[in-house]
Amino acid sequence: MSPRPYQSEARSSATRETRSRVLEAARTLLSRPGGATFTIDAVAELADVARMTVYHQFGSKPGLIAALSDDLASRGGIGRLPEAFMAPDPMAGLEILIHVFMHLWESERLVVQRLRALSALDPDFTDHEDRNQRRRHAITVLLRRLSPPPRDIDDKADLLTAMTSFESYETLIASGRDADGAARLISTAIRRLLV
Repeated sequence: MSPRPYQSEARSSATRETRSRVLEAARTLLSRPGGATFTIDAVAELADVARMTVYHQFGSKPGLIAALSDDLASRGGIGRLPEAFMAPDPMAGLEILIHVFMHLWESERLVVQRLRALSALDPDFTDHEDRNQRRRHAITVLLRRLSPPPRDIDDKADLLTAMTSFESYETLIASGRDADGAARLISTAIRRLLV
C-alpha cells in the first residue's frame, strides 16, 4: 500500500491563492487599453510568480486560457444556467439561457473579446469549440422539452447556438442595446422561429 499523499491546508491555501493571482494577472493583461502582449512570461511577471509556476498550475497557455474562461464564466453568472433546466416551461428555460449568455458576454466584454481572438489564433486551443458544443447541447435539451419538439431540431439548435454566441451579442449591442435588450430581441426571434 502506498502512503497517502499529504498536503497541508496552508499549502493548499497558498496554491489556491497563487492560482487566483495568476488568473487575475491574466485578466488584467487582457483588459488593459490597447491590448498587452499575452504571454506566459507577461502573466507570470504581473502575478509576481515564476514562469514555471504558471506552467505548473495550468499546464500550457491554452490551459491558462481555459481556466480564465471558466473564471470569467463563473464571475459572469453561468451559475444561473441550471435555472433554465428547472423552469417548468421549456420556452421560459430558453429565455433564461439567453439572458445568462448575454449577461456573461457583457460582464467583461473586452476580456472575452480578446480571449476569443487568442483562442482563434492558437491551433492547439480547442476549448472554444467545446464550449460552443456544450451551449448547443443545452439548447437541444431545452428544445426537446417543447411540446411538440421541433421536427428540424438540429437546424433550430444550430441557429439558436449562433444567436446566443458572443459574435451575435457584439452585433446586437453595436446599435446601442445592452445585454437585456439583446436578450429580448433574441427571445422574440426564437418565439417566432418556434411557432
